[in-house]
Amino acid sequence: MTSDLLLRGGLVRTFDAEFGNATAILLSGGRVVAVGDDETVSAAAAPGTPSVDLRGRAVLPGINDAHLHLAWYASSGPEFCVNLAAAASLAEVRRALGSAPPGEWIVGRGWRETTIAEFADGRAEPSRAWLDEVTGNRPTVLHHASSHSIWVNSAALERAGITAGTPDPAAGEILRDTAGEPTGILVESAQELVAGLLPQPSRDERLDATARTMARLNRLGVTSVTDPIVPPGLWQDYRDLRAAGRMTLRVTALLHWNWPSPTTSAADLARALDSTDLGAGDDLLRVGGIKLFADGVPTHCTAWMHRPYPGGGHGGLVTAGTGDPEQVRELHELIAVAQRRRVRVQVHVTGDRAADAVVDAIEAAEAADPWPDARHVLIHGTFLSPEVHERLARTGTGVITSSLMRTFSGPSMVRIVGEDRWREAFPARTLLDHGVVVADSSDAPVTEPDWRRGVATFTGEPGPNPFSLLSPEQRLDREEALRLWTTGPAWLEHAEGRKGTLAPGRLADLAVFDRDPLTAAGRDLLDARSVLTVLGGRVVSEVD
Repeated sequence: MTSDLLLRGGLVRTFDAEFGNATAILLSGGRVVAVGDDETVSAAAAPGTPSVDLRGRAVLPGINDAHLHLAWYASSGPEFCVNLAAAASLAEVRRALGSAPPGEWIVGRGWRETTIAEFADGRAEPSRAWLDEVTGNRPTVLHHASSHSIWVNSAALERAGITAGTPDPAAGEILRDTAGEPTGILVESAQELVAGLLPQPSRDERLDATARTMARLNRLGVTSVTDPIVPPGLWQDYRDLRAAGRMTLRVTALLHWNWPSPTTSAADLARALDSTDLGAGDDLLRVGGIKLFADGVPTHCTAWMHRPYPGGGHGGLVTAGTGDPEQVRELHELIAVAQRRRVRVQVHVTGDRAADAVVDAIEAAEAADPWPDARHVLIHGTFLSPEVHERLARTGTGVITSSLMRTFSGPSMVRIVGEDRWREAFPARTLLDHGVVVADSSDAPVTEPDWRRGVATFTGEPGPNPFSLLSPEQRLDREEALRLWTTGPAWLEHAEGRKGTLAPGRLADLAVFDRDPLTAAGRDLLDARSVLTVLGGRVVSEVD
């Protein structure tokens, strides 16, 4: 239920060109009613309207994470799986797995080759043999931090029937040793061979975990997210949360039918779209389009690149088909299928060659069947050819960057692509300069969903590793970086008339911070707290 609320005596950064900065804001009926000075806005409030003295604190539009796997992040909590993100050695992995929640399977998430010392310096490689020593006959699945591979033990391989004679699935690989036996690493679509066997939480467990995670994000000042992989079962979970009045975030869902396989055929996509209500939802929960995959990720050498990887190969597309020409044709047809049905597409793309192919497909679809203001999106856009920036602007194609990966994935990326190429990753400055609309994101649980670190990264604040620091010419100013978490995502959702700014008629989504994120420097920015988060006029988080 919404309520009237007057906030005065602060610094209201509306991010709206007409209203600029103000000192007071009035909310009523779930919307912003007035913005301006204390006297004028207070006079517009009805008698008895609850009032908050901001005491000089800063108000910003609610934070919008443009790419966050909400339910997936919720299911990575300690009640469901072991967090391996902080494991710095195999001994620490062993200790963490020893505290696994009870159950038939052991599930872990967040390991990286560059953070586990033995893997980083080449003394060892992830293997089922080592995992067998630790986990015995209890089937075990450890999700890589990128979510593009898993590390499993022999018991899990046995459950899945994976042997030396098992062929690699399309767009996936079963890594093998010199004798041809599976090592325990399953890449891309090969994950599906085991991941599909994992026991699932009950409906109540899923919904409770998602509601708790929404509250956790509210405490960071987050009021909106886009969940980029929403199969039918998850869509029903969100609908159940909505019906029960338990949603404290606005969720834009990108529908997807194939995960953990990244491969979708145009024929399957057409059938799925024709049997789905794509106009479902409201301002709190809505379908925002679909998610497709073009390629994999650089850390696994599965991103499709123009220049070869140091170890050889260029990666490739993960669309259906055999060989580059056939897979490119399938990519074009996938985009065309969505374009003909007026469905917005967000495409996972990390390699520059894959990005070129996706933009080619968008241009071809638009030429064949014009759809002004379609607002298709490249997700990540990790590496982009210089020529593609202007083409993105011309087609109105947005880009969702992943600044937090500079913090969490920098060492892994440099290990694969080298420092020079890594400096080119996530070129938000260049994209904005070419007129491309950009939004930033956490991609949680791939990283932790801390927008403050993302803003700090893109504005040039030093991070926890040297590979997170941007060169001066690629840095954004603070307002530009904050707009990647407010106005940018709203535009990509086709919702700029409803949220992303604080102006009369906009949804009453805002966060009050204990310091001004626009001017707080260094550590102060990273320590900024939301003391009050409001969704549709309703307080969803409050800290004394």
